[in-house]
Amino acid sequence: MLSGIVNAISQPGFQNLIQNTTAQVSIETGLKAVGRPLFTLADKHADKETKKYSATKELLYQILCLGIYLLVIPPIFKRGGFKIFQKLCNKIDGDKAGKGAEFLKEITKGKISKCAVNEFKNEKGLLAMFKLSHMPVADRNDPKNKLAVNLLKTLKENLTDSKESEEILRKIKTLSKEDDYFRQFYIAKGGIEMSSIVGSVVGLTVLAPELSHLILHPIMKAIGMEKSKESAQTDISNKLDKQA
Repeated sequence: MLSGIVNAISQPGFQNLIQNTTAQVSIETGLKAVGRPLFTLADKHADKETKKYSATKELLYQILCLGIYLLVIPPIFKRGGFKIFQKLCNKIDGDKAGKGAEFLKEITKGKISKCAVNEFKNEKGLLAMFKLSHMPVADRNDPKNKLAVNLLKTLKENLTDSKESEEILRKIKTLSKEDDYFRQFYIAKGGIEMSSIVGSVVGLTVLAPELSHLILHPIMKAIGMEKSKESAQTDISNKLDKQA
């Protein structure tokens, strides 16, 4: 089972599919923040004050959910995923019997025999290296390419002081993105992204809704929307009384 998981998350296709987890969640939540209030306002069966209250509440709720998600996922789940798979890689590479190297060769068709990530202080360095490795060599070395310059700076700041780290910097400037050298980092990268998916589920279904509800009502009250709700409920009660 473990070999199947490691094999799956280390594949380039899996990496490309989920490497923008945060962006995908942000876009989806952003669309909800716009679409749901618009549908609420378009409801012909609700009165003006009720629609105004519901639309505002939904907009604030989605914004709060997105904000909480962005604050929680990167520092907690990505870093946690890096730490977990760092230990896994160390265990594979530290197998004195050589079974770890054989295992990696087997799942990568002989292209890599190690998955060390101790050269990186944290997930920021690994993610920066991964993004750089997918750029053309010319772009990585172009001083006018702001993205490459910033990624290279992040990479340097988050590498340990070792010969292996120096080797990463040398090779990131010379090797093409198809080179098998970069494959040794796919397992840890896949682990980080897998933890991001778990974080997305936990963050958006459990944590963000609970925290948002705690914050939402004080905000609604501060901007005077709770009065609008009370006014709308009073109007409805008056209409029912008259009909009775």
